[in-house]
Amino acid sequence: MQWYYVEKGKQQGPVEFEQLRVLAQNGSLKPDDLVWNVSMGNQWAKAGTVSDLFEPPPPALPVEAAAEAPAEWSAAATFKSMTENRDLMARARSALDGHWGIAMGGMLIFGLIYAVLAGIFVLGQVVSFVISGPMTLGWTLFFLNLSREKTADIGQLFDGFKQFGNAFVAYLLIMLLVLAWSLPAIVVGLVVVLIGVKGALTGNLASMGSMVFLIPLVFVALIPALMAQFRYALTYYILNDVSGLGPMEAIHRSTQMMVGNKWKLFCLQCRFIGWALLCLLTLGIGLLWLIPYMVTSTACFYDNVKEGRTTN
Repeated sequence: MQWYYVEKGKQQGPVEFEQLRVLAQNGSLKPDDLVWNVSMGNQWAKAGTVSDLFEPPPPALPVEAAAEAPAEWSAAATFKSMTENRDLMARARSALDGHWGIAMGGMLIFGLIYAVLAGIFVLGQVVSFVISGPMTLGWTLFFLNLSREKTADIGQLFDGFKQFGNAFVAYLLIMLLVLAWSLPAIVVGLVVVLIGVKGALTGNLASMGSMVFLIPLVFVALIPALMAQFRYALTYYILNDVSGLGPMEAIHRSTQMMVGNKWKLFCLQCRFIGWALLCLLTLGIGLLWLIPYMVTSTACFYDNVKEGRTTN
């Protein structure tokens, strides 16, 4: 399409659009100068209002890059896992296909480290506490890569030490928060124990019998702590995905992402109970397959929740 333009009060043209862009970019054509083509009827327009005239259009992202481009975090965002749990498990099995060896090897090394520390009195417990955050972060990265069918190697189990401070503080904060939500159960449990001890010492069978009715309250009181565990379940995945993020912010984001998704994660984990019981028949050997399967399924759940992000 041919264009006309006004330069120093005089009509110029016709020129092709590419020639008009050259004039705009070398300064011969100003944004306030008037331009016209036949599609505009009798109305001239300022050159600055014509799309792509002064600035070349930005290169389009490939489809894959556009899909992976991270959206800016918003406190108004909501998240919803839209995939059935059985499909998430199928996705995990597909990701592990051909990688069961590395998955089981990573699990064995992870478990061996804690088994050795458990055998060292006091010092082992202290070291275990100090490294739990970084080790959990590395464990999460390892299985997150497996779930995404990316390269996973044993060394990634120790990558959490690259963010030692954030990982340790996140572990400590989660532990304290869950403990705080456990206080109702602790109080009820202490009451039950005191009633039982008092009944045993005084021979008051009625007091001891009342324990039967109070014990279920302990389990009810544990519900807030259980919900807290699910609320913070995605913290380490988020720390792996978002560089430079602080531990408290990661916990806040996990809390936001798990709104409306806690029950689904609970149901996902419950689907492995039958498999866990079957593992007892193998003297625990079956756990070599079950634990990687469970953790990879949880990693798939995390990605699925991310995919269900909407901004209000």
